[in-house]
Amino acid sequence: MITVNAEKEFLRKSLFEFLRMKFPDYISNGILKLDVINDNLDNWYIFLKLDDNEFIDSFVYKNNRNIHFEIKRRIFDKFSTNCEFDKSYGILTGVRPSKLSAKIFSKNSLEKSIEFLDKEYRIPVRDSKFLYEIFINQHRCKDTFSKENYNIYVNIPFCPSRCSYCSFDTAIYNKQKATKYVNSLLDEISMYENNFSGVPHSIYIGGGTPSILEVSDLEKILKLLQNKFGIPKEFTVECGRIDTLSISLLEMLKSYSVNRISLNPQSFNEKVVNDLNRNSNIDIQKWFDIAKKIGFDIINMDLILGLPGEEIYSILESVKKAIEIAPDNITIHTLALKNGSKLYENGYINKYDYKNLLDKTKLMMKGSGYQPYYMYRQKKSVMNSENIGYSLPNKNSIYNIVMMDEVENILGFGAGASTKILDKNDKFLRNVNTKNLTEYINMRG
Repeated sequence: MITVNAEKEFLRKSLFEFLRMKFPDYISNGILKLDVINDNLDNWYIFLKLDDNEFIDSFVYKNNRNIHFEIKRRIFDKFSTNCEFDKSYGILTGVRPSKLSAKIFSKNSLEKSIEFLDKEYRIPVRDSKFLYEIFINQHRCKDTFSKENYNIYVNIPFCPSRCSYCSFDTAIYNKQKATKYVNSLLDEISMYENNFSGVPHSIYIGGGTPSILEVSDLEKILKLLQNKFGIPKEFTVECGRIDTLSISLLEMLKSYSVNRISLNPQSFNEKVVNDLNRNSNIDIQKWFDIAKKIGFDIINMDLILGLPGEEIYSILESVKKAIEIAPDNITIHTLALKNGSKLYENGYINKYDYKNLLDKTKLMMKGSGYQPYYMYRQKKSVMNSENIGYSLPNKNSIYNIVMMDEVENILGFGAGASTKILDKNDKFLRNVNTKNLTEYINMRG
């Protein structure tokens, strides 16, 4: 069990998250207690108890705003050789380490950048080099990004069933409710006063499972988006569940200039997939071939590492299978046990040792011609929290880079969608729609 005592709430939360990520075994086992004391001057004291071991440190630090970094560095230096300590990405615990590192890479040589990332954030060399790969792969298309550009996200919060790992605010598909939702969504999009010029850089329709909608309902959304905003460079619709696909659906999508779709097996282990409350992936090759024949430029596939019942061998077999199918993008997630998911509610505890699994997948992807082009980290993961988007050369997703590295404006439509507009100081002004499906429908009904 992990406990942190500190006077300031921000410091307490920051240090707790750091310890949770660095000592994952202590979330439910053992004793890990940290006390941080400040004498209201510049003197700081650390008392850390790790089972029967104690670490006591005192130091002078005048920049109280960054004190959390200094405390983390000291704990990192003391315990980084401990076999239970996760050294990945040093003392960083945020979602977007690639955003921070990109600022450093853009101003310094690789050698100087690695030195700085180690000194300030204790990031291991291999992680810095991986972040540099992402930086280079993004940099190849950076000239297409502009603070004047805008992108569009549309949320469709319906699925054919509720996956046990899912924590999103989604509902099981109901035709009557979905029709009401689509009408409210169309109203929101129609009433929006667009202050941006030109067409969107990208449009992304996600969820949920957008392909669960009636073809006619989804077509109404696409038609309105095209008439109001025009045709973007990249137009993605998630078709994550192949049990929602039909040739008429795919042909309709293509007719409205959709050029990127997602087919998301999550795993090719049929027992694991069935236990997740999902239907079989046995026909995914067939639907991939159909989609390519219809003419979609880019097809993405999502995999989740660490699902219940998955051992390292079966996970690597799923990665191998995805590579054999050869989609343009492969996104590799690590399972996160989040509030709202059945796995979390049922107290699922991972019993497998996934040590070095991500390193193996990175080698497999790189050896097959795939390049990492974006990444983010998430809390409560069963391994070291990385979620990595890979692409074949020149196939990077515009929207994924925009979303994760926050380089352009995003207009969000639908329940739970977030609008993020850059101000003159390059800070985002955010507006988030209600996540409550009934409330969203009634607000516009």
